[in-house]
Amino acid sequence: MKFTVPALISLICTAALLSTAEGKQPRINLRCQCIQKHSGPPIPIKKILSLKVIPAGPKCKNEEIIARMNRGQMCLDSKKDWVISLKDGMNKRKVKSQ
Repeated sequence: MKFTVPALISLICTAALLSTAEGKQPRINLRCQCIQKHSGPPIPIKKILSLKVIPAGPKCKNEEIIARMNRGQMCLDSKKDWVISLKDGMNKRKVKSQ
């Protein structure tokens, strides 16, 4: 029984297509999510619905803080003092609600 190169290649391609169709892997974002950061003026804690803190890691070298508000979301500069105190205030609010 002789296998030819084109037959072997088509077999490998078919197996690859079937494996990706069945077990779809979630798409991994390998970039920072925050391109522009809001650094001032401070946003009142009442206007912020939630904060998402993404620690620095292999995808992005910067800690990212994303504030979700009624009118959308905004990336905040994690090095600013008012953002640090805002993060602490949101953590305290979270502890009180539990």
